[in-house]
Amino acid sequence: MRNSVVLVVSIVAIYAIAVLGARSPIDVNDSGVQWLGRWAVAVHVKEEKDGIEFNKVLRAESDEESPLGKILYLLIDATNRDGKDAKYNAVLNETAALLSFKPAN
Repeated sequence: MRNSVVLVVSIVAIYAIAVLGARSPIDVNDSGVQWLGRWAVAVHVKEEKDGIEFNKVLRAESDEESPLGKILYLLIDATNRDGKDAKYNAVLNETAALLSFKPAN
């Protein structure tokens, strides 16, 4: 049930981004941004048990015009289970709920 709700919210967020989507850059050197990236990886690992390890946030943007409130977009550098560097996109809302976490293309 929770996964269905997260999926629906993610779809709505992605649609809203595509329709409204004006993103503003956020300073990735801010300790709060790095903390959110680490937190997003921890939540993902807890749910998926895939053993990735956070390295750092490479890019951060926000969209304050979303109907869901402020949305944060993070490009995260992490080490995967095989010990290789990998990039992931994370989407969070202003209450720090993880809406999406997937490999970056």
